[in-house]
Amino acid sequence: MIASSPERTPDLLFVYGALRRGFRLHHHLKRMGAVFVATGRVQAELFDLGEFPGARISAKPGKTVEGELYRLNRLESTLKVLDRVEGYIPRNPERSLFERGTAEVTLPNRTRRAACIYWLKRGTGPRFRVVPR
Repeated sequence: MIASSPERTPDLLFVYGALRRGFRLHHHLKRMGAVFVATGRVQAELFDLGEFPGARISAKPGKTVEGELYRLNRLESTLKVLDRVEGYIPRNPERSLFERGTAEVTLPNRTRRAACIYWLKRGTGPRFRVVPR
């Protein structure tokens, strides 16, 4: 599992919540020309935040979160928009509920790809309920 941003930001994005196809924020990805690559999963735990979920890295075997992998055509401008959508403030990350990082995504054919992801920060907000798998 990749937790922090690498030297070169991957041009892939893994989404597991409201940015997925059929959900209320997916229009942002469509408008910016993101291309669906595949479904996939990351080693993480999913938390119920009410209106949307949040995922945190998990070291527990078998704990995975399913989602979708997208290729971003205009990486920097797309991530700026998605930072606003996800409430991530790069210049003031301590005020953010999420943080942008990277994750190793396992695809259905078992290949692995590094992708950007918005992780739920530890120690933020009230205690959240883990979503049962």
